[in-house]
Order: sequence, then structure tokens, then C-alpha cells
Amino acid sequence: MLSSISPISHHFDEVHMVASQHLPRPADGSDDGVIRFFDFHYDYVLKIDRAPAPLELMHVPGQRLSPEAAATVEFSRFMTAYDIGPEDTLLYPSIDHYSALSLANVVGGLHPHQCPALLVRMIAVMEMTALNMTNPDAFTLVIDRLKGLLNARLPLSICAETPTFGNVLRQRLGQPVHIVPYFAPGIDPLDIPQDGPITFLSGGSARPDKGFFRLKPIIESVLTRLDPSQVRFIIQGPPDATFAAHTDYMRWLYSLPNAEILPGQVPYKEIVRSFRDSHVALMPYAQDVYANRGSAMLMEALMFGRLAICQAGTGFADQARLYNAGATCGTEDDFADAIVMFAQKSPEMIREQAALARRYYLEDVDRSCRAWIKAEAA
Repeated sequence: MLSSISPISHHFDEVHMVASQHLPRPADGSDDGVIRFFDFHYDYVLKIDRAPAPLELMHVPGQRLSPEAAATVEFSRFMTAYDIGPEDTLLYPSIDHYSALSLANVVGGLHPHQCPALLVRMIAVMEMTALNMTNPDAFTLVIDRLKGLLNARLPLSICAETPTFGNVLRQRLGQPVHIVPYFAPGIDPLDIPQDGPITFLSGGSARPDKGFFRLKPIIESVLTRLDPSQVRFIIQGPPDATFAAHTDYMRWLYSLPNAEILPGQVPYKEIVRSFRDSHVALMPYAQDVYANRGSAMLMEALMFGRLAICQAGTGFADQARLYNAGATCGTEDDFADAIVMFAQKSPEMIREQAALARRYYLEDVDRSCRAWIKAEAA
């Protein structure tokens, strides 16, 4: 098996993780067990510093191959280099646009008995590739390629990250689609703070679609009902490159009486520290943007033993309700109500609810992964 995540590793005899050759290596120089093979084909959308020179196979005389063609040549080379065959399983924990196209291009002509087992997990952010591709409907292009593999009866099992996105895929593919939540392996729960006020964490990218600019009306409403000493906030700010564009807003954030403002980019150990110092994650994400999307923030909060206040109508809101992971809210006033409610709970009550939510989440991941893998083997 090539490319996997630990919650499903025990289903296979041998596991190898394959990633981009641009994936940073451990700072201490240790071997993390990851095979760095693939190139990055989105450089016209997002530039990567320190990117190595393209491989010779990615070129034709006098010109650069298109991203799809380059990814296809690269994937064919990968299949040959590692002698991938029908005894192997290729698992994509969150397949991207060009990985989907190159997979379909390379294995589409194989007989089902020649093809490796294919486990493809679809994430709703793939829909957004259409905004960056020259093809006006890049998502439809991927759907059509996957339908071709299914119609050829290749051993392909597809899952989606959220129930709402699963419904979209079922309608588009005309096939069963499993729901497999975001994998957050290897994270142990953190002790919850016992002293001081209940602390709410707004982490991750300080973007409009993640509700960064909704924090002001939410927090102002909270502070009309609670004394500042009764509630605390940890808020990650925007990157330095966009800080100047939000001077007035940042001035307001820094004026909050009981808040810690993090820089726009923080190392992982600081992310862990912010979860350790908090009780509840605050996630007023844009309902329209996240209508089908999952949230790594929610799953990481659960794994660390924290609850979350999530935007209703998002793809991950159904999961938050399923795990009883905190609260789902619609308006800014609803978010303020939920903050006030949690601020009046004891840390022990929050810890107990979070521990149960974490258990429900892990059980769901294990159950859904088994169903996904079993469907491919059937």
C-alpha cells in the first residue's frame, strides 16, 4: 500500500506514505518515513519557496508540459518506479485536482484485474479549483474522469469528508459514497485549564471566510453581558503581509481587556500551546463557503480534548452535532449566546463533554474507514 494515514494503517500489511517533494523535512534531520516524490503543479496559483528545479521528464523540447500532462507523466513514472500492481492499494486521503486527473489518465486503460485498489477521499475545497483553472468547470472534469473509472469497473471506492458533500457526490456520480471525517491521528488530549476564566480560541488563518471579521460583533455582544474577567479570548491575527490593511480592526483586537493576540503565522508547538490554554474553539465560518466543507480545526480541537462553537449550515456542522462537540450557531448573537453559556460552565463539565465527543469522533473515523475499505474489497 502506498500513501496512508494511521487510522487505517492497521488494515494493511505494509504502509508507505508518499508526498510532495516540497514537503519540509524535520528540523532535526530525522527520517520521518515519508517518500517525497511528486512535484507541485499549482505554481500559477500558489508559489512555493525553495522549490527544486522541475524534473527532466516534465519537459518536452522547447516548452513546459501542461500541469495535467506533467502530472500524468509523473504519476506513470511513480507507478513504474514502485512497481505498483493489483496487489497494492493506492489511498488518497484528500485527493487534489491534478492527482485525480493523472490517476484517471494512467489507470483508466487497465483491466480491472491489473489495477491496484483505489481509495479516493474527496474534499469539498476541490470545488474551488474551478476558480483557478482555465477550465471553467474543473470539478465536473474530475467527476467525469472518476465516473469513467467506475464505469470501467475498476476497483475504486470513493468517500467524502462531510455528509453534505457526500450527497453532492452521490448525485454527480450516481454511485454510493462513504463519509469519512478528517483524520487527526497521533494527537493526545491535553489537560484542560482549571484556573481563570473559560477561554475561547479563534485559531487558524484570519480570513473573512473563517469569520475573522465576525469576531467584533460577537465579542462586543458577549461583553455587554459578562464582565471581562469572566471570559478570555485567544485570537490569531492576519499574516504580516495583510496586517496593514486591517489596522483599525487590529487596534480594536489589541484593546480587548482579556485577550491574547497571536501572530498570523505560528509554529506547531504554539498551536498546541494555544489549545492547551483554551477550553472551546470558536468557528464562525462563512456558511456559503463552507456549505460542503469539513474542518481540520474542529477535528484537531476534538483530538486535543476541546469543544467547539461552529457555524450552522456548514459541512462540518452535522459532524459537530453528531459528536455533541459543543454548539452550532447561525447569527453573531447566537455565537455570543453560546459563549456566555460555556463561560458559565465549569472546566470539568467542559472536559467531560469534550472527552465524550472525542470518543464519538474516533469511533466514527474507525467505523467509516472500515466501511470505505471494505466497499473497495467487495
